Amino acid sequence: MKQMQWISRKLLILCFFVSGFLYAEATQDASYLLERMAESSKKLSFQGEFVYQQGAQLETLSIIHQAEDQKRPERERILYLDGAPREVMRSGSELFFSSYNEGVTKFNHGSLMPVINKFRSGVTDSYYDLKIIGIDRVAGREAVLLLVLPKDRFRYGYQLWLDRQSSLLLKSVMVDEQGKIIERLQFTALSIGQLSDDAQALLERKPSAVDETIHVKSSSLKEYPENSVLPLDWETGWLPDGFVLESRSVRPSPVSEHSVDALIFSDGIAGFSVFVEKDDTRVLSQASEKIGALSAVSKIYREGDQYFHVTVVGDLPLGTAERVAVSVRPIKKTP
Repeated sequence: MKQMQWISRKLLILCFFVSGFLYAEATQDASYLLERMAESSKKLSFQGEFVYQQGAQLETLSIIHQAEDQKRPERERILYLDGAPREVMRSGSELFFSSYNEGVTKFNHGSLMPVINKFRSGVTDSYYDLKIIGIDRVAGREAVLLLVLPKDRFRYGYQLWLDRQSSLLLKSVMVDEQGKIIERLQFTALSIGQLSDDAQALLERKPSAVDETIHVKSSSLKEYPENSVLPLDWETGWLPDGFVLESRSVRPSPVSEHSVDALIFSDGIAGFSVFVEKDDTRVLSQASEKIGALSAVSKIYREGDQYFHVTVVGDLPLGTAERVAVSVRPIKKTP
């Protein structure tokens, strides 16, 4: 009898503790937690392993991240643990991708962690509802579960598990309008703080060679007066509410001798790109494909006797990407 009373007392104390803890966490500002998540991904050093699933494809990866200090920029290295040996290195904004028997490619990029870049520019509650649900555990660490729910059908929702102590992202799940999981990232092992000697050695190792360098000539919107004609000739006739044009660029086409006009849009979380280049096939067509969270829509636009290949790619529902694609058109220039 005494043993039963002791167990009941322990359970009661535990319930008070958990309910009080959940209430305290629930009163925190969800936007502040997202800001802390973005900051911790840059300012904390950590190493670990995580799984990344997009559609039916599942990969296991190892990551080493070193925060910026007075001597060195922020650095990252990701090794693919499945399939052919591959790795990605980043130092500041300079990134190297190395693949088995394919050399090293160099270009510019942000964080190597999927999902992280989506939340670095801030989140507005005009298009998403943010809700703190409670406490869970991921990779042996206490995590705060946060929901990011879209207010319309034109974008996806997220479930985010943030480390209770550091707000570092431990797990993320992207879901569609039916609640179906279409993308998942989850740490299985994680160490935050001082990196091991082996991890430091991997960060110091340089790529053996660079076979190709990808150059992108970009133009910031801030460089042009509001009433001036921008140097690119294309625009979108329709965008979901909240999406804004973040950048324009001109780059070489990987499949032809023509240049590609690229427009990048974001709502603070979701993002997509629009690519336009001249088409030599002169055949009107349209195609759509969806792999996990990634939607790709390709169509041929005709302007007089000229044909252009329009492609929309991004983490959007396929119907949203298709609607954007059919709205792309040349900017009407006035004399």
